[in-house]
Amino acid sequence: MDQFKVEATKFTVVGAVNFLLTFTIFTVMLKIMGINYLLSLLSAWVVGTFFSYILNFNWVFKPEQTLQFKTRFIQFIMAGALSIVLNVLALLLIVKSTNLDPFYVQMTLIPLVVIFNFLTAKFWSLHKPSSNLS
Repeated sequence: MDQFKVEATKFTVVGAVNFLLTFTIFTVMLKIMGINYLLSLLSAWVVGTFFSYILNFNWVFKPEQTLQFKTRFIQFIMAGALSIVLNVLALLLIVKSTNLDPFYVQMTLIPLVVIFNFLTAKFWSLHKPSSNLS
């Protein structure tokens, strides 16, 4: 299997585990601990962002030997913020123009979001430095 397919597969696994982690945190904080839904969501997002960044850095893309929390992490967060903004805009536009159920619209958008997130990580926030020493 070529490197692109391996990275895409690993990225998808990290995303699935991250979904389970953040959903669990959100649910426990909201339903069991009785914490405000926005604080629960923000807490789950923060934990999920760190989790996803660390696993994608160390296991999926491995751009460097040591984990970086300066430029790369900021780029990772910026890409994630752009991703959620584009997702929300697409969801709003499609739902308002078609009156389709937002749940099903979002389910159809998820593959596009995953592809966008993979490409921004692979080619921007977690890309490997060029090894050309000409």
